[in-house]
Amino acid sequence: SNPLSSQSPFKEMSVPAAGGAILATTFTYKSKFPSTLFSYHPTLLGIGWLALAPLAIQTVRDSKKATDKKVKEEKVQSHAQLNAVIQICTYGGLFAIYRNKELMAAAKGQVAKHLVSVHGKLGALSSAFLLLSAAIAGYKTMFTQKYGLNFIWRDKIHKYLGTLSYVTAGMAILNIVNGGWGKFNLGGQTGQRIVSAAILLIQGMVVAPFITN
Repeated sequence: SNPLSSQSPFKEMSVPAAGGAILATTFTYKSKFPSTLFSYHPTLLGIGWLALAPLAIQTVRDSKKATDKKVKEEKVQSHAQLNAVIQICTYGGLFAIYRNKELMAAAKGQVAKHLVSVHGKLGALSSAFLLLSAAIAGYKTMFTQKYGLNFIWRDKIHKYLGTLSYVTAGMAILNIVNGGWGKFNLGGQTGQRIVSAAILLIQGMVVAPFITN
């Protein structure tokens, strides 16, 4: 299935995904992508977690409402494809910041320090949750059916890990928005408050249905 098919979530982009796309575009612009290696970090992670994650979660939620097996499978496949892109964005963004720190430290004759900030720790935790959730999904899809791939399955641990990954990614972004980078690039305290409120609203809209269901 193609994510741009007739059943594509892009046909009816949710408010959280649209809002996240605006924020991701803002981060890309403010980081002056692709002028520096560092700029790949906020750009890729913004695309992955602000724009695509709400869309990926929307598709799997919609798959549960679908009564037609083919439609259900298409939505689950769109969810998987979107999450694959999110993983590429996540690990690409992490590599960018890792490499950037290594190069900056080497230029000063120092040893780079990684995962020392709250932002870094939250980002690493989110990535770990993402990896575990994806591993469960891969196992369930490839090894729980005798022939072919099984796209219609449910797993609470996968669901909880995915939700935790999304929430902790949001916390990591909020941490940097309310730090020095956000103050300098988002127009001071007013900009920080507006962007923080938008992120919290988007996360609330995305996560609330999972809590209530």
